[in-house]
Amino acid sequence: MSPQNAEATWPASPAVAPCRLVLTWSAHEIVVSKNHPLLTVGREETNGIVIKSDKVSRLHARIDYRNGHFSLTDQSSNGTYVADSAGTVYKVNSETYTLMGRGTISFGIDPATGRPHLVRYVVGP
Repeated sequence: MSPQNAEATWPASPAVAPCRLVLTWSAHEIVVSKNHPLLTVGREETNGIVIKSDKVSRLHARIDYRNGHFSLTDQSSNGTYVADSAGTVYKVNSETYTLMGRGTISFGIDPATGRPHLVRYVVGP
């Protein structure tokens, strides 16, 4: 009996769909992914998303891709509000929140009390 080729006996690794986060606001869209793993949001023109509002800090928040997950880290004084697809709103203030599924993000303005600049997000393949 001859030995079998080990590669022929092991099942193939399952293909993993590349994960990405799509952010849309007004007529704009930007993708955060393995190829573009960092996005900053704030008032300064150097940010990937620029929001001109006195409630938004110069560098308000950052969104990172790491190991297939997307995290939003608030770096502001007014906080960031994330609403998930069920409509539950989370206030992120000087902490990190993991973005999953779909929802909206409001930088500096609680969507229940004011007119926010909403950014829609979708995490998926």
